[in-house]
Amino acid sequence: MKNELNKLATSIIQLHPDEAEKACRSITATLPEWFGIPQVNERYAQGVKERLSLGYVVNGECLGMLSLEFPFSYAATIYWMAVRKDTHGKGIGTALICHAERLCLEKNIFSLTVETLSPKEKNIGYLGTFEFYRKKGFQPLFEQHTYGPDSLMVYLHKMLSFKLFTWIDLTHTLSEKIPTWN
Repeated sequence: MKNELNKLATSIIQLHPDEAEKACRSITATLPEWFGIPQVNERYAQGVKERLSLGYVVNGECLGMLSLEFPFSYAATIYWMAVRKDTHGKGIGTALICHAERLCLEKNIFSLTVETLSPKEKNIGYLGTFEFYRKKGFQPLFEQHTYGPDSLMVYLHKMLSFKLFTWIDLTHTLSEKIPTWN
């Protein structure tokens, strides 16, 4: 199927806010095991309209979407990301992440974060989500009960570039005159 997708008219495009809302609702409907709380789904559907959303579009149909927010001038957060269930494992999520990373670097954004359900919750679907982000280079930062005691969330981080940092060489030339302590 991955090769079949490549043969179709495929592109990753920035979605208009109304297109992002429609895609969010459509993709969410295929993933009830991940998006099973109607009021949360509504918050996401409205929220993607206020953020930069990228759609993986094949022959006019959005199969996956990633929505970014930019809380600081040097950092971005994946606000919402999902791929239609019948296209899981086809490289769509990877393509969206790669595109988002390139976009961030073009905007001189060097840090990307995402939150998902902690693996400690032992939810099979979210274990896959956690592993997906880990395979893409994200590292866990901390866990928190953000949405109440029943959902332990993990926050993951990926440095896209080290240009944010100033490197200072603290090495010294070894000699007999270097101070030492017993």
